[in-house]
Amino acid sequence: MRISNLFGLFVALLLVTGCDDNTEACDEGNKAVITIFNNSLCTPDVSVDGDEIASDMGILSLETVEVDAGNIDVEFDLAFISLCTAFDTSVTVACGDSVYIEFDGL
Repeated sequence: MRISNLFGLFVALLLVTGCDDNTEACDEGNKAVITIFNNSLCTPDVSVDGDEIASDMGILSLETVEVDAGNIDVEFDLAFISLCTAFDTSVTVACGDSVYIEFDGL
């Protein structure tokens, strides 16, 4: 089999399977709600599924974001030198769910 045939087969397979991001669209008013609480002395940058929702999130502050159902990545990025430890997690939510995530910096 020639290389061009293998490449064409690979592209066709990729198109058929697609890139499933494991999310399901929720109706307005029925989205999943993720509540994030910063219970640390650090001020992380918080991203939910790659979208930054808080830059330098304040100490003892609370952020809430609505998302579609599926597997959601939550990342807490810190300054290069920090007393806290960066934290990344994933949560699986369904439409209408509420999830609480607390960043304690440890």
